[in-house]
Amino acid sequence: MPKKVLIALPPAMLEQVDFIAQCEHRTRSDLIREALRRYLDNFRRTQGAHLAVSTLESADTFANTLS
Repeated sequence: MPKKVLIALPPAMLEQVDFIAQCEHRTRSDLIREALRRYLDNFRRTQGAHLAVSTLESADTFANTLS
C-alpha cells in the first residue's frame, strides 16, 4: 500500500502543478509521482554511468600499479 508523504512547495510551483494537472485531467499526486519517477530513473541512469566509469578508472589505476 502506498505511503503518504507531506511536502511543502512554493506557491508558484504549486500553481504550475495544479494548472498542468487540470490541463491533463490528472491529480496532483499523479503528476508529482510521475515527475519523481522520471527524476529517479534519470538519477539511476546517470549514477550508474558514473559508477561504471569510476570502477573502470579504479581498475585501470590498480592494473598500472602492477606493471
